[in-house]
Amino acid sequence: MPEATIPDVAQIVSDYNDLFSGDLSKLGMVSESYTFSFPFDEIHGRDGLEEFLREQETAFPDASVETDDVLTGDEVVMQEFTWKATHEGEFEGISPTGREIETRGMAKLVLADGKIQEDRTYFDSREFLAQLEVTE
Repeated sequence: MPEATIPDVAQIVSDYNDLFSGDLSKLGMVSESYTFSFPFDEIHGRDGLEEFLREQETAFPDASVETDDVLTGDEVVMQEFTWKATHEGEFEGISPTGREIETRGMAKLVLADGKIQEDRTYFDSREFLAQLEVTE
């Protein structure tokens, strides 16, 4: 398989951030067998991701993802990111708090055939919940 060029990877990361910022027209950039693992859950398949993103949009309608740094390998991209949003709808059983959230994290993206096959995202879930003021 040919290695993705740097501009290709930059576009993939940009489109993926757009997807998590609410642009569901970018959903085709993930494979049908896509897996998304993060501190709260694991999502399987493109349809599962779409359902998750629609729920996220309800809970955090102004969510945005910005890339802080990127490292690329043959078929792996490591992205350091900042996710910002306002909690305006129910999330994981938590009623809306109206609080602004800002979370920094790291994502390992595995690419295959020009699509994202896997995303392993890491962030401090305790800090995230503390910003919602639902933990002590």
